[in-house]
Amino acid sequence: MTVFSAALLLFLVMDPFGNIPFFITALKNVDPQRHKKVIVRELLIALFVLVLFLFFGQYILKLLQISEPSLTVAGGIILFLIALKMIFPTPGGVITGTIPFGSAG
Repeated sequence: MTVFSAALLLFLVMDPFGNIPFFITALKNVDPQRHKKVIVRELLIALFVLVLFLFFGQYILKLLQISEPSLTVAGGIILFLIALKMIFPTPGGVITGTIPFGSAG
């Protein structure tokens, strides 16, 4: 993987333009003079985490004894379950239908 392809991949994964509505909503109670500082800080933290996993992800998976194919399958299952929830939503929302802790008996 070249540096350019890794940088492009990180840019696409971070999706700074797609995250603008989330930042606007999250920063509605923050002083307007601090918006730029907070946004830059959060993007740098996200970039650091992504670069960390880019270079050390294989070692972390080996440490946790997780193979890459099993991680791929698990990610696919999670995305499939999210898609099912989007296609067939529960009447009261996502939380409805879950069993609270302590009342499973």
